[in-house]
Amino acid sequence: MKQKFQISGRMTDMTTGSPLSLILRFALPLVAASMLQQVFSLTDTMVLGVFAGNQAIAVLGVCLWPVWLQVSVLTNLGQAACLLAAVRFGAKDEAALRRAVGCVYRTAVWVGLLFIPALILLTKPFLRLQNTPEAIFDEAAEYLWIIFLGTVFLLVYNILSSLLRAVGDSLTSFYAILISAVINLGLDVLLVAGFGMGTIGAAAATSVSQVFAAVICLWKLRSYPVFHLRREELRFDPPLFKEYAGLCLPMMAQSFVIAGGGTYVQACINQYGVDFAAGVSAAGKLFSVLETGAIGLASACASFVSQNVGARQFGRIRSAVRQIMGLTLVVALVLGIGLWLAGPWLLRIYVTADALDCAVEQMHAYCIGLLLMYPMYSLRQTVQSLGNLQIPLLAALLQLAARMSTARFLPLWLGRSGIYYTGIAAWAVSVLLIGFIYPRQLRKCSRT
Repeated sequence: MKQKFQISGRMTDMTTGSPLSLILRFALPLVAASMLQQVFSLTDTMVLGVFAGNQAIAVLGVCLWPVWLQVSVLTNLGQAACLLAAVRFGAKDEAALRRAVGCVYRTAVWVGLLFIPALILLTKPFLRLQNTPEAIFDEAAEYLWIIFLGTVFLLVYNILSSLLRAVGDSLTSFYAILISAVINLGLDVLLVAGFGMGTIGAAAATSVSQVFAAVICLWKLRSYPVFHLRREELRFDPPLFKEYAGLCLPMMAQSFVIAGGGTYVQACINQYGVDFAAGVSAAGKLFSVLETGAIGLASACASFVSQNVGARQFGRIRSAVRQIMGLTLVVALVLGIGLWLAGPWLLRIYVTADALDCAVEQMHAYCIGLLLMYPMYSLRQTVQSLGNLQIPLLAALLQLAARMSTARFLPLWLGRSGIYYTGIAAWAVSVLLIGFIYPRQLRKCSRT
């Protein structure tokens, strides 16, 4: 017999009520916090550009994909934890939820012990793989080492914030990200502008700020009795671990595949010199502010779908996804127009004239790509929450092929500007495949 529990605190039961309203209320704190974090990150980049020049911006560019891989793997670990817990929360089965949380905790410890040393050892091989210019190689390696030393705190934050999202609490993530972002910015100004520490100071500021995000989530988790585990709930449970690994591993494989494509593209970018790399990096930083909106909406979709899978409410899922698809296209269009108009002015603030033209050209390509990327993120999380982890992995492989072929052949006709369209090609093949599979996966899930 299921052991049921009461909804308390900031928990949100998404199995009843208006789907779109629930998703938006859940998503808004995530989107707001992530966008604020990226705005602060953009300010960090501006500080680096002003006080350390194009070379510092280029360092951020060549470190983009190693850092992206670090963050993505830990995010995947959290996403899988959210799916594992949210299904049991939706089914109102407290005993199963507590065992799932115990499994997540044990797995996180193992991942931390293996992943952090691997990141540090592979830093220089990764940089060599993407043809990092010698002028910035050592500085980039030092930047990554400092970032990777802070992985343990990023791991704690991702696991705990994901478990909180599984039970419908997205406000804690908002406060954690907001406070850590403010601390990051303050330390960045102090270390980079005040002490002239350049990219090393920026890396240190990032790592220190992640400590606060982890502590805030840990503090809030203590207020939910369902997360207060007994010793037996922390024991190794082979079937549960197999289920969690079955969720994690395909997601992580996606991340490695996407990072492989990004690394190949970055190697192509680096061949055109430091100024070109700085321009593309600057546009990417500006674009990342808007990308977080798509990620926040997708995270809300994942929690909603997972809870309703647990409650066997597939009609609600169909209705919600249809509404979210319309919303993502409208949001992407509005943001794309805004970025197209305001982007050149914003880029002039923190990138020098040598890198400005390519930064603006890359940004214009990103504006078009928003219309593909926003629905892709939500559809991908929906399909994963419905239990299909193979199709998103296949989509990642298609993204890899699209990025590499675009970066390899399009510059033959368009020159270096062909590099700008690698993202558009990757998102296009991914959204077509996942959009085709989604209704079939929903029907299959509802029949089982």
